Amino acid sequence: MKRDYLNKGIILVLIGICFILAAVFTESAIDGLLWGFAGGTLGPGIGRIIQYFYWSAPQNEERYREISEQKEINLHDELNEKLRDKSGRIAYLTGIYIICISVVVFSVLGEMGIITDHKVIVLYLFGLLVFQIIAGNAAYFQLKKSIDRKY
Repeated sequence: MKRDYLNKGIILVLIGICFILAAVFTESAIDGLLWGFAGGTLGPGIGRIIQYFYWSAPQNEERYREISEQKEINLHDELNEKLRDKSGRIAYLTGIYIICISVVVFSVLGEMGIITDHKVIVLYLFGLLVFQIIAGNAAYFQLKKSIDRKY
């Protein structure tokens, strides 16, 4: 296993410790967030360190090599690539539909007086919708341009 994996685990643990220290030595409204960030970085960091030592052990090296080769094959398999592309498109379109529906729902709830300050939410969702569409189109045209250069 690559040493970079261990380094990232150590960095995550150090960041988690910083969050714990910040949560312990400060009294603020974001203490809950700091504890959450601490757990969110310490857990994966410790997990990475344990995995590194487990898979780096001499008795596990051959099995790790086999698993890595299989992952590499699956990653570059044409069918899997097409399925990932298709699922990404479906997720992208679903996200756009959900944002459009959310804009309408929050507008109606705000006009009915159920939600206060609904305009901020609607403007945020509208900005997110515009960003999604622009980013999707920019990615498409960039990919198309790179393919056209190859042929």
